[in-house]
Amino acid sequence: MKRTAAVSLFTLTIFVAGPVVAQTPTSGTLPTGEALLAKYVAATGGAAAHEAIKSRVVHAKMEIVDVGVTFSVTVYQARPDRIVTVAESDAIGRIESGVADGVAWEKSAMRGARIKVGQERDDAIRDATFDRLVAWKKFNERVECVGLETVEGKQCFKVVVTPTVGSAQTIYLDPESALIVKSESNIDAPEGKFQVVSIPSDYRQVDDIKMPFSSKVFVAGQTRIVTTERVEHNVEIPADRLALPAEIKALVSAKQK
Repeated sequence: MKRTAAVSLFTLTIFVAGPVVAQTPTSGTLPTGEALLAKYVAATGGAAAHEAIKSRVVHAKMEIVDVGVTFSVTVYQARPDRIVTVAESDAIGRIESGVADGVAWEKSAMRGARIKVGQERDDAIRDATFDRLVAWKKFNERVECVGLETVEGKQCFKVVVTPTVGSAQTIYLDPESALIVKSESNIDAPEGKFQVVSIPSDYRQVDDIKMPFSSKVFVAGQTRIVTTERVEHNVEIPADRLALPAEIKALVSAKQK
């Protein structure tokens, strides 16, 4: 069970998209990555609809299928790049992680408080960026459509997104709906390096955007099912909820001495 706690690292990434004109992809007619993400932004309601959202709270459940452990998960996020994720389980306890003021952190009963460094820090900052795939011109060095791949029996566009901070990620876009149907990324954790594969589904309208309410996630030999129960936009999140915890502030102060 301790091993389960050690690898229960997670990123609850919310992808949003909407319908676009149907397109049958072939290897000889690949669009550019820029064109695909521009279409993605338009399909989600446009940049203005996203910019109107200043904060987001997601309430979800995460089941680690292989060991039968379920977490309640709450993600608090605010522009431009503050995030706190709280996961609680009767079997494992409470795990918190977040980003604030350029500091990426995590704390749990098992490992205590720690500051993320190196690639792990950079990837956490990447993931904390609010709607980073919507404002893709601002937060990414390049986006490139590198080919086609079959996802759930359907040919999809494979797009590599290289951010200005953090490692590259690969997303797969449905040619008809422009929805993200698969994503791949890597995490660099104290336990080692792992690939994370996510299969989002059950897209629903939330305010003026569309979001997946279910994701199947494969990481570190585990299968996880993340089910979103409720999403709140533009709610007042207390400042202390998004601030660095006292234990993390103490670590930052000690590091600066």
